[in-house]
Amino acid sequence: MINTYNETDLHLSLKKIYALESEARTEVKIEGTKWIADIMTEAGDVIEIQTSNISALTQKVAFLLEKGKKVTVVHPIVENKFIEMYLPDGTLKSRKKSPQHKSIYSILRGLTKIYPYLTHENFTLEILYVEVSEERRITAEPVQLTNCSRRHLKNWFPMEKKLEKILRKEFYRTKDDYKNLIPKEIQIQESPFRQLDLINAIYDFTGRKTDAKYAPLLIWLFTRMGILDTVQEKPRRLYKVLPATNSLPQKS
Repeated sequence: MINTYNETDLHLSLKKIYALESEARTEVKIEGTKWIADIMTEAGDVIEIQTSNISALTQKVAFLLEKGKKVTVVHPIVENKFIEMYLPDGTLKSRKKSPQHKSIYSILRGLTKIYPYLTHENFTLEILYVEVSEERRITAEPVQLTNCSRRHLKNWFPMEKKLEKILRKEFYRTKDDYKNLIPKEIQIQESPFRQLDLINAIYDFTGRKTDAKYAPLLIWLFTRMGILDTVQEKPRRLYKVLPATNSLPQKS
């Protein structure tokens, strides 16, 4: 196998599932490039399992679309997470459900580079809401992560993130699909809206401040994708939702 030495259990599990479903090959060299396709069908279409920043795939996606290939990016969002703490000898000490829950809004920053291709006719963003278990090994001393990202050292380090179950799927292909990230109360109002209006609407819709904080990023992204239009700059910036035809992202 090529390029699997640093593959996480979550990524590997999803790759096996999708390869089996599509009866396709895994870890296929894309001819004439440095890239490896996670999954490639007999027709040469590509499925990429991306557990981190989706924009990291921008150049690969652009190349494949230019070659006329269909590209699906599968991105898992951890809706439920169980934390498993292991002693240094490998014994399971505890298993608890994490209070943190991710949502579609939490991936918006990862779309800021790849957005020109999100509504390409041959591109699909498949969102998986998943339940995972995260294994952590307890340490005798506080430790830093390998990427040095911890501001405060902790007495554990992460070992693996494993797929427990796939809860549901959503498919984003058109502007209309993405438009449904804007709460209905904003979509149906006739008057332009402010950024604060969108912040409040997202909070009312999801009940989570962590989602509402992504409203400025949603505006930035959607004005560039042609989903929103800026109708006034001063004295305060106002926006409107451009017309759409379908109502909800496709689900399964």
